Amino acid sequence: MNQFFEKLRSIRGIELNDNMVCRPRFFRLNDETSRQEFQVFLEENVSVHVSDEIYSQLTELLKLRYPKKKFSTEELNELIRDHTGGIDLLEYGQWVYYPWLNKVSHILPKEEFVEVRTNRNQYKITPKEEELLATKKIGIIGLSVGKAIALTIALERICGELVLADFDVIELSNLNRIQTGVQNMGLKKTVIVAREIAEIDPYLKVTCMHDGLTEENVNDFFTQDKKLDVCIEVCDGLTTKIFARQKAKELEVPVVMNSSDRGTTDIERFDLDPGLPILHGLIDHLDLSKVKQAKTNEEKVPYLLPMLGVETSSERLKASMLEIQETITTWPQLASGVVFGGGICTDVCRRILLGQFTKSGRYFVDPEKEINDDVDGYNYNRNGQKEKIEVISNTSIQDYENVLSLAFDLLNLNEHKSDVTEKEVEDLVKAASLAPSGGNIQPWKWIFKKGNLFLFVDKHRTSSVLNYANTASYIAHGTAIENMLIKANDLNLSLNIKQLPLEEHPNLTAVITFTRGKNDEYSYAHLLPYLEKRYTNRKVKSEGQLSDDQLAFFSGFKMLNDQFRLTVYSDRQKMNELKRVMTQVDQLYYTSKLGHQNFNQELRWTPKQAKVTRDGVDLDTIDLTPTEKAGFRVSKKWEVVRYLKEWNLGAAYSKLTSKGIDAASALVVVIGPNDLKAQNYLDCGRLIEQIWLSATSMNLALQPMSISSFLFSRAHFDQSEEFSSLKPDLLRLDKKFRSITGISDSESPFFVFRLAKADEHEIRALRRDVKDFLIHD
Repeated sequence: MNQFFEKLRSIRGIELNDNMVCRPRFFRLNDETSRQEFQVFLEENVSVHVSDEIYSQLTELLKLRYPKKKFSTEELNELIRDHTGGIDLLEYGQWVYYPWLNKVSHILPKEEFVEVRTNRNQYKITPKEEELLATKKIGIIGLSVGKAIALTIALERICGELVLADFDVIELSNLNRIQTGVQNMGLKKTVIVAREIAEIDPYLKVTCMHDGLTEENVNDFFTQDKKLDVCIEVCDGLTTKIFARQKAKELEVPVVMNSSDRGTTDIERFDLDPGLPILHGLIDHLDLSKVKQAKTNEEKVPYLLPMLGVETSSERLKASMLEIQETITTWPQLASGVVFGGGICTDVCRRILLGQFTKSGRYFVDPEKEINDDVDGYNYNRNGQKEKIEVISNTSIQDYENVLSLAFDLLNLNEHKSDVTEKEVEDLVKAASLAPSGGNIQPWKWIFKKGNLFLFVDKHRTSSVLNYANTASYIAHGTAIENMLIKANDLNLSLNIKQLPLEEHPNLTAVITFTRGKNDEYSYAHLLPYLEKRYTNRKVKSEGQLSDDQLAFFSGFKMLNDQFRLTVYSDRQKMNELKRVMTQVDQLYYTSKLGHQNFNQELRWTPKQAKVTRDGVDLDTIDLTPTEKAGFRVSKKWEVVRYLKEWNLGAAYSKLTSKGIDAASALVVVIGPNDLKAQNYLDCGRLIEQIWLSATSMNLALQPMSISSFLFSRAHFDQSEEFSSLKPDLLRLDKKFRSITGISDSESPFFVFRLAKADEHEIRALRRDVKDFLIHD
């Protein structure tokens, strides 16, 4: 036994040569010299463990590059062969040897390795931001809290180079907060951290200063090869804390510090203001020239307490300070605080490096303050609140009195003597209200006065960005008038319609009077059964194609106004060309502030909201996957969409149009004169309702897809500042649209819709009560 102990003691005393090794060794088999070196290495190290997962890495790389595509195994293998040039996969990428692990791993080349490893960063960090961050250099002084920071920085890869400075080794008492194992006791902290970073990312450059930061090496720490972009100071040394800041101030390098208590984080932007006092001026009253002479805790306390911010420390840390050199040797730190600090510092440094955060100061991110028995959680508050539902207020007769009086004078209206009853007027208006309107906004107000039925644009329902010069409202009024004509025939009535508007009062659309007896010349009375059946079918699963007869029916549809024509596109190539333009318009529209505001105004996010307002687009009427529905909800806030706009992204907003066109049998474009005359838009509305009801009678789904047509028209006429940012792109896309459809400069696409065979949707848009939009005066 004694001989065994002696042997053990002799082994324990050996200083292993690799205790300071912290960089891996690279081999490339497509280089002859490196290949031979690797061969010799393997022959001399027969016990080394070799891991070759290059195929899985290539598979992941290519799947990430084509996120929309689902590959078969054969397709994936072919793609890998194309990507690698058909070489033996053993020669692709690099082989990395970790001496301290006695392991070799086969990994992708640097650019591809980084691309895959950081893929889940997107778009919290955009590709352009990643490129910028890869040029940055961060220095860390102290590797207790600093280890958590360094590893988090490496994981997130917010820099291309790290410089680590610490003189200390791992001791058992460190293991309450430093994530490492007992096998590493006695090793330099710099070595341990550098090794772990190399195991995460062998391509990330790490420079170690094993003696810590000293006055002799401080210049190298801050400026060797390239000046630091950020210095993170989290060491225990009082002198080091001060002279590191003095050097950072001299070189105009920002300093970040985290104390791991209450998430306390100090930021000193010497890069933006070299005149800042170090540590926010908290120790300006002290003689810094005597710092080196402070050896005992008594001598250090005057400097340390202001740095630590004793008044703002947690109560437990304050109490613990009273026990230093009584029952404990130094202030306590917990693993939770250290790891938390690693995340805070990484987040702050990333935003500093990207120019997203410019302030200096001391900040607190205190979990105990935010999560405790005196604070109610988010769900508690949320569940305790009633859903707030805003309802568009109704207009009253007072809102229209002046125009009504003027209309009687200008139009020579008298009290119209007819035997039409209020019940019949109500039935007519109810039928009219079943008509479609953009965003289901129902922009009509009917006033029955002295035998005349006035149709007004409800001024509270005109705010849509797609409703420039009331064009969308006039189309909706046209559809409503068409419904009323059909219902009038059923009630043995004929309508005399004076379509306006008055030039000075564009909100007055029409004045209608009645005579008893059917209008025998009206040819759409047979569509009466379909007034209530008609709805917007947004199903995106096709149930078949339209027949040739059906396509011919719509192609040859009789125009109400000879200035209009209708073009039906059923050729898939042509439909795809239109889809490309329309989806680009959607993306432009929904990622603009105007479009996003309109999007939020139109949607009804909950069944209760839809039921209370009885207008707008019920989210449940849109054929969405759970992921798409979640996407709609998270994009309610403009700040979310603003990022997509900044990143030139937002393809998800065009996805519904894309899926809708893919499932369509035909796209139909209603083309009319390139002007803003109300009469033309009213006629367009009537025509659309005739087509829509006819489609309903054939059990065909019809869905408007007219964002592009409304925006194209507005781009030609609107000179306002608020719309100016959208105009150039819209005019460019309008030109493409015209090229595909053959629309001349004197014409304009008034309306676009898709036709399809699709299952019925169980949930349909609601309509407001007749009392909300009909006034008997």
